[in-house]
Amino acid sequence: MRTRYLLYMELTELLDFDPGAPDFLLDPYPDLNRVREHARVFYDAGRERWFVTRHDDVRSCLRDRRLGRNFRHVLSPDAIGSPPLDPRWQAFWDSERWSLLWLEPPDHTRLRKLVAAAFTPRSVESLREPAHDLARELLEPLAEAGEMELLYDYAQPYSIAVICRMLGVPLDRHRDLLDWSHRMVKMYEFDVPVEAATAANRAAAEFQDYVRELIRERRAKPRDDMVTALVEARVDGARLSEDEIVSTVIVLLNAGHEATVNTLGNGTLAFARHPEQWQRVASGEVAPQAASEEMIRFDPPLQLFERWVLADDFAIGDVSIPLGSKLALLFGAANRDPRVFERPDEFDVGRPNAAQHIGFGGGIHVCIGAPLARVELEASVAALRRYWPDFDLAEEPRRTGAFVIWGLEGLRLARR
Repeated sequence: MRTRYLLYMELTELLDFDPGAPDFLLDPYPDLNRVREHARVFYDAGRERWFVTRHDDVRSCLRDRRLGRNFRHVLSPDAIGSPPLDPRWQAFWDSERWSLLWLEPPDHTRLRKLVAAAFTPRSVESLREPAHDLARELLEPLAEAGEMELLYDYAQPYSIAVICRMLGVPLDRHRDLLDWSHRMVKMYEFDVPVEAATAANRAAAEFQDYVRELIRERRAKPRDDMVTALVEARVDGARLSEDEIVSTVIVLLNAGHEATVNTLGNGTLAFARHPEQWQRVASGEVAPQAASEEMIRFDPPLQLFERWVLADDFAIGDVSIPLGSKLALLFGAANRDPRVFERPDEFDVGRPNAAQHIGFGGGIHVCIGAPLARVELEASVAALRRYWPDFDLAEEPRRTGAFVIWGLEGLRLARR
């Protein structure tokens, strides 16, 4: 095993893979393509992770029950040499403690079953018409102005309004909700600076206080919404704890808009740089729904998702990976795997198998809001087609400087 470990350390040096490098963060795909074609899995000693690069392996890992999002339900940190959670960021850890993204069965099964009741096909379908109406209401006046900052003027207020409507969260503080979310997701990146962690921790504390106040209001005056449903829910005769409700509401609000906002930013930028593809949509040749799948595949909003190895018999190909190891699944590399997608570096809105992308995860942690995200993206592309049939970049866009949550700081467009 020691020999194999050293072999993969040498391979990592050969690959020279650095997801924090400035050039990488401008365009990660040349490097992601390179490492995928050199190795289906490799170990990064500096980041103490095994990176998984290819589509079939990533998809398999997402479904393998020998892997988990957490290890603490079966292994102690000391047993695998994992450092304890930094107490400086306790508010953030508290907000994550009962998150669906963190939990494993049986707690995950119990909470997800409750949340899934709000994301039934009928519930999501009931939001289709309001989602299309809202997209039109926001984009029509922006088209008349002739210029917009897509994220700030449209994507952010649009996506937060849709998820708040589903949950029953008032919109009066939607900018606070967005700010808390933007700061908190920085904690999912590599090498988080102290100042970013401090800001994320403060945001988590403020967000928790806000949700606890919502819970108190719903207990006093119940409504027909998801927050009330969580407050009143009983599982095996017992109510959810307040901490469980807080984590659940926070993760739904954060995940419920981040992916949509970043997909709209990344995908619209792709259209601006490939105007012939936008014309295929604007002319009606390609439907908004199909175009949305290629937007996710070509430049996904989530580039990486992690798993822990919870069994001592796990391997990828002929590479055994030890119990307690952390896997980093590279969605962006998998979505451009030529073994699955023909000419994968081309943006092709008519791609017949675009929906095979890995954009919403898989297994028990598959994105519960994926059907709603697809409704939002379809509605947004349809409204853009109607009110922005032709556009150009008004200025060069700005990336956020983060890799895992992959998106833009801004995207300013002008009508021709």
